[in-house]
Amino acid sequence: MTDGGPGGFDLGRLLAERGAERYELHARHLNHQLPRMLHTIGFDKVYERAEGAYFWDAEGNDYLDMLAGFGVMGIGRHHPVVRKALHDVLDAQLADLTRFDCQPLPGLLAEKLLTHSPHLDRVFFGNSGTEAVETALKFARYATGKPRVLYCDHAFHGLTTGSLSVNGERGFRDGFAPLLPDTAVPLGDLDALRRELKRGDVAALVVEPIQGKGV
Repeated sequence: MTDGGPGGFDLGRLLAERGAERYELHARHLNHQLPRMLHTIGFDKVYERAEGAYFWDAEGNDYLDMLAGFGVMGIGRHHPVVRKALHDVLDAQLADLTRFDCQPLPGLLAEKLLTHSPHLDRVFFGNSGTEAVETALKFARYATGKPRVLYCDHAFHGLTTGSLSVNGERGFRDGFAPLLPDTAVPLGDLDALRRELKRGDVAALVVEPIQGKGV
């Protein structure tokens, strides 16, 4: 990134000058427990580069990324098609977020997505998985007029208030009550699920086909 003139922002220079302080900065200004935990388990590496499914540290060692940003990097890091799309959007100088018009790109993307889901006719975009869960809970409670949501033991659906209400790990929930009216059922226990549904006050069941965090 080039300097924008006197007092301009030079991201490359900033990272070169202060990138080595990453753990100290995080401990001082963000979450002091994370650097401590990473150091304790020997994961306090300095990753200098990433591409596709690999990281490289300062010594040139490569590491296979088995997390992919919890799915965010599902097609790999710094994919050339994604990079080009980002550059194209910036170069287009779109008048986004005016709140007084309808931009073409969301509509075009929704149209494309719906070709793969012919039983649906609307798209609601969100910024994260937890926002998707929050929105689904709102839709379900509004459409049914019912208050309660079901989830599975050991489930993980996010950490905001609504999604935390369907989080099956008590360690995440403790200290944040009251949450939404909810009930946990064991994953795969259809009898327990039927018992709860018979009460007639359930708006939705939120379930992971394969549990990720609580296994």
